Amino acid sequence: MSTERSGARVIVVGGGWSGLAAAWNLHRAGARPLLIDDRPTLGGRSATARLGARAITLGGKNIGRKYSRFRAFAAELGAGEAAYEHFGINSSRIENGRLHTTDSTNKAAALYGMLRGVPPRDLSRILRLAYYVRRDRANAFLSGPDVERYAARTGDPTLSAFFGTRLCERLLRPAVIRMNGAEPEESHLSTLGTNLGMLLDGFDQLTDGFDPLLHAFAARVETRAATRVTALLVTAGRVTGVRALAPDGTSSEEEADAVVLAVPAPHAAELLRHHHDELAQHLSHVRYFPVSVVVAEYDRPVFDTRVRALTFPADSPLSNAGAYGVTDRHLVRYTFSGRAARTLPGDDEELAALAERLLGAHLDLDAPKRLDTATARWQHGLCAYAPAHTRTLSAIDTRTAALPGLTLTGDYARGASIEACVRAAEERTDRLLRHLGRPG
Repeated sequence: MSTERSGARVIVVGGGWSGLAAAWNLHRAGARPLLIDDRPTLGGRSATARLGARAITLGGKNIGRKYSRFRAFAAELGAGEAAYEHFGINSSRIENGRLHTTDSTNKAAALYGMLRGVPPRDLSRILRLAYYVRRDRANAFLSGPDVERYAARTGDPTLSAFFGTRLCERLLRPAVIRMNGAEPEESHLSTLGTNLGMLLDGFDQLTDGFDPLLHAFAARVETRAATRVTALLVTAGRVTGVRALAPDGTSSEEEADAVVLAVPAPHAAELLRHHHDELAQHLSHVRYFPVSVVVAEYDRPVFDTRVRALTFPADSPLSNAGAYGVTDRHLVRYTFSGRAARTLPGDDEELAALAERLLGAHLDLDAPKRLDTATARWQHGLCAYAPAHTRTLSAIDTRTAALPGLTLTGDYARGASIEACVRAAEERTDRLLRHLGRPG
C-alpha cells in the first residue's frame, strides 16, 4: 500500500518475526523504518545458532502450508517455493508407558487414532471447532469470529473444564504445550483456534534456514543490533522516539514520526509503565511461560525412519523430542515446556543429560555418542495469552489510542505462530500508515 506521507520515519523495536514483518511492511509502503533489537543478530527466538560448523534454529522454524502471509513476505526477500522442504515427521506419544505412533502423511488416519475412544460429547465439540477453522481461516487466529461466539456461549472455560481427560491428554495438551507452554487447565476455549489451525496444517522448513532471508532483509532495511531501547520519548502526549543504549554504553535519543513496539507484552509493559500505567497493567495480564531447547548432534541416527519424534506426558519436564529434520535423524531437538519444566537445572550440560535420560527410557541411546550441543532458554518464550484474552486485547487497543504515535504488535495480538505474528504486524502497520497519511 502507499501513504501520502511518504518517507515517514518509524522506529520498530524488536527483531523477531513481529518486528521484521512490521519493518518490512513499512519499508515497502515507502516509509523509512529503523529496526532496533537488543540481540546481536536478527530473528528473535528464531535467530540462527551454531551447532559445530552447522547453522541451526533453536526457536520456531516450521512453516505451515497455509502460512500465506509469511510465505509472501519470504518470497519478496527471495525465498521462493523451491527454498522449502517437507517437514512431515511421524510423531509418537507415550501413553501408559507405551509408544503410540502417528503417521503424519495420513492425517485422517492419524486423527482417527488420536480420537478413538474419545466420548461422543467431546468428539462433537472438537469436530465443531475444527470445522470452524477449516471453513474460515480467520478462526485459526485470535478473535476468530466463530470460535469467539462459541466460547462466549459456553462461558469461555478452560480446556480441562470443557473437554474430558482423554482428549486433553492425547490431542490438546501436546498442542498447547508446544505453542503456548500452558497446561489444559491454563488454556481457554476462545484461543483454541490458534492451536487447531496448526494441527490442521502441514509443515515445511526452509532448506537453508532463515539466514538467507534475514540477510536479505538487513540489506534493504536499516537495522541496529545489540542496541537496547531503554525508554520511549513522549512530547505533549505523543510518542516521538526512543532512548537507546548502544553496545559501547553510549545512550542516544532517536526521533521518529511513530514507534512500533514489536516485543513480548511484558517488555512493552516495562517501556510504557512510566507513560501509561493502565496500559502497562493490561499488557502485564498477558501470560508467558518459559521454554528451554537443546539441540544435540550424535555420531549416528537416534531415531529410525518410523519413529522420529516423541511427546511426553504431563509429569515429564521434557515435553517433546524429535529429529531436527526428515534426514537429520542424528540431530535431536529436545524441548522443555509445561508445568513440570518451569524448574530446570541451571547448567546446560545437566539439562542435556536430563533430556537424554528421559528419552533414553524409550529409545536406545547407549550406542550414539553425543558430539555437540546448542542450548537456548527463554523466560518469556511462549505466549499463553490472558484469561478473557479478547477483552484484554480490546483494553490494550483502546488505551494505546491515548498515546498517538504508538503501535503495538506481537505474539499476543493474533496468535503465537510465525504466521500470526506476520499477520498482526501487517494489519497494525497498515493502520499506522493510514494514520500517518492523514494531513495534520
